[in-house]
Amino acid sequence: MDYSEITKPTIVIPPKQAIQSPPGSDTTNTATTTTAHHHKKEDVGILKTKKAYSLANGPAKSIPMNLIMSYFTGNSLQIIPMTMTLMLLVNPLKAIVYETGPTFEKLKTKENKQDILMAKLLFVFFQVLNMAIGVYKLYNMGLIPHKEADWLAWKQPTDYIQRLS
Repeated sequence: MDYSEITKPTIVIPPKQAIQSPPGSDTTNTATTTTAHHHKKEDVGILKTKKAYSLANGPAKSIPMNLIMSYFTGNSLQIIPMTMTLMLLVNPLKAIVYETGPTFEKLKTKENKQDILMAKLLFVFFQVLNMAIGVYKLYNMGLIPHKEADWLAWKQPTDYIQRLS
């Protein structure tokens, strides 16, 4: 048995004309590559705008979950409902203050400034809706004063003067 082919293999390099291009490719037509590159700049702006709107709609996706969790935790003054309500108030506020600018700044171009502004407003609107769920939860727990009995400490007593006529 001769193992010379395994120990010293011969490598055959085919000539360049022997390798055929795959079906559907045409190397002679370069006009399509330049127009595709020209359209890419416009497509990047459109893609950035779509990404901005998808980021703006992110908080809206958590609204149904927050409503369901708010319902199932109840209105008692225990640690779980209180923590959830605190998170419903603090997290949207932090997102509005700290995340709105940096999140959308990366996507801003000269052409889509108005779209980015609208996406920011939409983001803030959905965060405010999440905060409204927390405020409603506080209202249901009785922690927001809304009845006359909640303000009795500041109410002046009524003086009745009796008259006999």
